[in-house]
Amino acid sequence: MYEILPYTKELDSRIDRFVNQESVNGTFLQTRRFLNYHPEGRFNDASFALQKSGIIAAYFPGVKIAGNAGEKPAFISHAGSTFGGPLMGKPFYNGAKIQEVLSEADAYLAQNFSEVRLKMTPALFSEESPDLLEYILEHLGYQRHTELSCSTPIKKSEDPLELCDAKHRHQFAASENYKLTYRELESEEDFSTFYKFLEISKAKHQTKPVHSLAELLDLKKRIKKNIRFKSLWLDDRYVCGMMQFLFPKTGVVHDQYISADESFELFHHTTAMHVYAMREAAEEGYTNFSWGISTEEHGDILNENLYRFKEAFGAKPCVNVTFTKKF
Repeated sequence: MYEILPYTKELDSRIDRFVNQESVNGTFLQTRRFLNYHPEGRFNDASFALQKSGIIAAYFPGVKIAGNAGEKPAFISHAGSTFGGPLMGKPFYNGAKIQEVLSEADAYLAQNFSEVRLKMTPALFSEESPDLLEYILEHLGYQRHTELSCSTPIKKSEDPLELCDAKHRHQFAASENYKLTYRELESEEDFSTFYKFLEISKAKHQTKPVHSLAELLDLKKRIKKNIRFKSLWLDDRYVCGMMQFLFPKTGVVHDQYISADESFELFHHTTAMHVYAMREAAEEGYTNFSWGISTEEHGDILNENLYRFKEAFGAKPCVNVTFTKKF
């Protein structure tokens, strides 16, 4: 009834059309245009689609991870993106068809893999509610795991500063004593400065940026409608920067990276940066400013200080959901 289409480069344009135009929960993060920024050899691509009568019903972007000796590999959707799959086609996202689509995919996965991890597109970034998709997955034996995320609802007619608590409003007021410039990162020198402070920030937490500087520059060219780099300057001094992902279909701006010069002490620069960013997003007509997860160890530990910081900007809770299954 359904045909499995293993990914090949010849499918790139067809898959991207499905993700961008024909699915209920696709974002640019699952397009081949985005995923193909990864150099060949970094991942063992195992993506596949299901089609019926020449129409794509669902797409599972994913990679193959080697298992223990004698075991089949694991399928991770997707190790190279914030969100994975499955992505559901609009004509197939209903109670009459979704169960047969996902049952076919589950049988294919069981035949070829020892376990599966599916990082779902959250409701915040989906054109339709993921509730039906999640219900069917649970009843196919997948286990649901959550990480706590949050976003601030914003409106064009309202100043997001009014959503902030008294402490953040006071911190922002202190920044208004200085003549600041909020602008796009432009030159290679700008990007190098941004990346230098990003590396320093990540090193404090014994981590590294997910992307190299060269990859960030490549992404800026590759998905220029969905990514931007903003920065805050005091005269010629870099104060803070932010990498943003843009989701215009669902009205969301996502704070992907914050890169601050921690030696700067004249005012609380990250507070100022976020207020400028939220104001810009609201003025552009976006309806949510997404902060990302505040959890560690796959959601088992809540970073309470980080979450309180985001709540102080008016952020409300939401979850990122992962489904897992062992065969």
